[in-house]
Amino acid sequence: MRIVLAAAATVAALAAAFAVPAGARVAAPGPQCGGTLWKLMTLSDTGKKSVTWAPTATSIPDVAKLTAPAKITTARSTSFTKHQWKVHAIIERYRMASNGEIVLELFDIPSSTYMNAYMPAPSCLPTTARGRAQMVAARNSFTSQCPAVTNDWQMLGATADMTGVGFWNPVKTTIGALKNGAELRPLTALTITQGCGRY
Repeated sequence: MRIVLAAAATVAALAAAFAVPAGARVAAPGPQCGGTLWKLMTLSDTGKKSVTWAPTATSIPDVAKLTAPAKITTARSTSFTKHQWKVHAIIERYRMASNGEIVLELFDIPSSTYMNAYMPAPSCLPTTARGRAQMVAARNSFTSQCPAVTNDWQMLGATADMTGVGFWNPVKTTIGALKNGAELRPLTALTITQGCGRY
């Protein structure tokens, strides 16, 4: 029994040591905040000012046709990552990732095409992040209207207008990932037009 209690205490201590306080603003990635491409995910990279802020309308099928760079680096090397894009799509399902990001699996009905979009955790957004207030507002807009986010995928079926910066993800195994790895990450605006209490 003492061994079990000691183990539990150790786990609790480790969890506390790695916990990110609510509302905290970090300057460098930690266990909960990203990895190699963390700064791109949070618009805190050195090329953030090169992003055209006025959104360009696009669609999931059009994004699916884009060609990914031969090598994905920490630099914004393509036009896709230097623009904000606005899409209208169904949020088919969503979940909370281990780093606190909210993952949205988007669906385009006419083309039956899926794509992913992400909203970073406020605690992982540094003070230098471009559009920090907009990213937090987009996330709050979603969480204030839709059922609470969990670590497991939840079906939703809400329709929304979303704006986000182009991002190439080298990992394409997430549910809903496009074959070319293109995503909207981070989202800077989200408006539910149907579902989550709106009809």
